[in-house]
Amino acid sequence: MKLRMGVDTGGTFTDGVVIDEKGAIHNFKELSTPKDPSIGLYNVIRKAAEHFGRDVRGFLGDLDFFAHGTTVATNTLLTGTGAVTGLILTKGFRDTLELRRAHKENIWDLYLPVAAPLVPRRLRIGVRERIDHRGAVVQPLVEQDVRDACALFRREGVKAVAVCTLFSFLNDAHERAIRDIVLEEMPDAFVSISSEVLSQIREYERMSTTVANAYVGPKLTVYLSTLEAKLKRDGLSRAFYVTASNAGVMTAETAIRHASATLLSGPAAGAVGGIFFAELLGRGNLITMDMGGTSFDVTLVNEGRVSLSTEGSIAGYRIAKPMCDINTIGAGGGSIAWLDAGGMLKVGPASAGSDPGPVCYDLGGAKPTVTDANLLLGYLDGDFFLGGEMKVNEPKAREAVRKVVAEPLGMSEVEAAAGIFRIINQNMADATKVVSVQRGHDPREYALVSAGGACSIHACKIAEEVGSTTVIVPRAASVFCALGMLESDVRLDSLKTFHAVIPGVDLAEFTAVIEATERKAMAELLQEGVERGRASLVRHLDMRYVGQHHEVSVEIPSACTIEQRHLPVIAEAFHRAHEMLYTYSTPENLLEIMNLRITAVGAVDKTGLFERREGKADPAKAQKGKRKAHFEERGGLVEVPVYNRDLLEPGNRIPGPAIIEERITTIVVHPGWDARVDGFENVVMEARA
Repeated sequence: MKLRMGVDTGGTFTDGVVIDEKGAIHNFKELSTPKDPSIGLYNVIRKAAEHFGRDVRGFLGDLDFFAHGTTVATNTLLTGTGAVTGLILTKGFRDTLELRRAHKENIWDLYLPVAAPLVPRRLRIGVRERIDHRGAVVQPLVEQDVRDACALFRREGVKAVAVCTLFSFLNDAHERAIRDIVLEEMPDAFVSISSEVLSQIREYERMSTTVANAYVGPKLTVYLSTLEAKLKRDGLSRAFYVTASNAGVMTAETAIRHASATLLSGPAAGAVGGIFFAELLGRGNLITMDMGGTSFDVTLVNEGRVSLSTEGSIAGYRIAKPMCDINTIGAGGGSIAWLDAGGMLKVGPASAGSDPGPVCYDLGGAKPTVTDANLLLGYLDGDFFLGGEMKVNEPKAREAVRKVVAEPLGMSEVEAAAGIFRIINQNMADATKVVSVQRGHDPREYALVSAGGACSIHACKIAEEVGSTTVIVPRAASVFCALGMLESDVRLDSLKTFHAVIPGVDLAEFTAVIEATERKAMAELLQEGVERGRASLVRHLDMRYVGQHHEVSVEIPSACTIEQRHLPVIAEAFHRAHEMLYTYSTPENLLEIMNLRITAVGAVDKTGLFERREGKADPAKAQKGKRKAHFEERGGLVEVPVYNRDLLEPGNRIPGPAIIEERITTIVVHPGWDARVDGFENVVMEARA
């Protein structure tokens, strides 16, 4: 039997999905192990192997495809635990990293704090060299300056070196020479050069991304190289893929070189899962919501596509790599409830994670969380966590909610839990509006896809707040990101700065740049083990109106030579995109091309799910009992039916309020909503008219 597996390491749980040769989906979940994420990953692998009646070696040997979403790079950046990093740059520009841009999250706050530079000033060393804006060498590189910098780095214990010189995106000769010298002087150092990490105009963005790449690179290298060696030793014969921020996968070797491209490794796979379901259900417009133990990730799928952004930042550090346009906030089952100095109830962004976890896990947690509140509200069954594998302590959760929230605010434990529930729902609804309303999309025209182990308790209330009338809970909702990894193509991004104006672009020069960039992109893709017959190239241009500061990325015709007849089509596509984003366009203005982007795509086999015919069977046989749950619309605690999702059949219809349980997901059908099971065994909840 040939199998395909995806494993996603989250803040609280590590999720695994295995798809067998018949297309059946098998889900597995274990607590994450933050000190060594590979332990949690191997716990999932062992559970999967046992499920299929194999030992680990036999199971790994049967895998045709294995992909992993890792939080190592993200957590390294968030916690400030990266390598001691040095920066070599053009002399006279050592403060670029600290000057940043003038843009601020709050333009009215004159004292808004910013993240401390990843490289302190004493380790930002300028060397004598200069390349001009045409790519010509003005000042040859003084090699001794580089050797002197390396001597300082050795004394300071530097383990990673970033290199970013002026105009290296036009001529990278000096950066390559600097790298050679650094590796000669510091053979064990992790070296990142900007012309390979992000070869584009804009010095600060290029430098910030390159520094982040070097900062997280050593820890990611140790993790991935050690894990890959262990997997190979234990029987994995296929390539070991890592999910990337651009909604694709790449080999572990490539991920090590481009460490900053893994900073949204797990959430990006959830975006791919959204695309997969858009195609599966014939719905082009979806908003995917993934609520796990630590965070809430929301992505918009418009006409079957997810937008990529190069304007992202993580932990306050600018990362200009193409990333799925995902809005992430600190809202998960482990989000901690607390009172601010004014006595106002807040929830998140701090999380109890998996260690110690929510109070009810009884692993040492003392601060009440969203999971504790949901347990008190009756949405969760204390005897059915992970299908009964995990025991929870409701009295401890009740005591924590009473002590921290209820008593100070003069209310009962259930009222306090309901307050926590309302606040976290509002936080998640606001995050959903960021990727929809703020991007020019009306959420009333989108169905919400509820993913992650915790989201389906809250999904109906989020939908009510944003105006959506449909919520889809996939069969593999709680392991949605892991499932998305199995639908992710190999994707590598190449970029070349090319400045021109439309009309007036030199098409011969433009064609030469496209062909050179595409040759390089295709060669890199084939090195990933992709068969040429499965390879394709997609072109985008970063464009703006002349004089603007920000660009809009527009797809242009691929697999052809760009001719004069294509230019009006490209211009019209830009005007439409600009109007959607900013509510206006000015077709009379000249257009400015800034960058050419080439995405090399290697197609992987997709999951074929069997659709069953929906019947009219009574869901009563799936009812496992009743319990009291809290619904404000019904005045508080009311008794509601509880169903076993594994016994529901396509066509079953359940009016709310009701609760649907499976081993790793709980679905709450709130009052005013009805649920049905579709032919793919998804639970579709719809608001009553």
